[in-house]
Amino acid sequence: NFISLTTLDIRWCSSLTSLLYGLNNLTSLTTMEIRWCLSLTSLSNELGNLTFLTTLDIARYLILISLPNELDNLTSLTTLDIR
Repeated sequence: NFISLTTLDIRWCSSLTSLLYGLNNLTSLTTMEIRWCLSLTSLSNELGNLTFLTTLDIARYLILISLPNELDNLTSLTTLDIR
């Protein structure tokens, strides 16, 4: 369940193509970093439910096609870094 998790750092997952499910339970998450996931193409719409998220850092990807529209729901977000 990981309901108390505040930081999620995903790195060097070369086979990871998407983060589609399971983000809804991370209600305490404040920081998410995704780096060097070169096959990543999509992020879950559930990302918009992470209302306490203050930092989202997505870096070193090759083929991320789009970001979910639900990012508009991240009202606590103060840092968004996509490179």
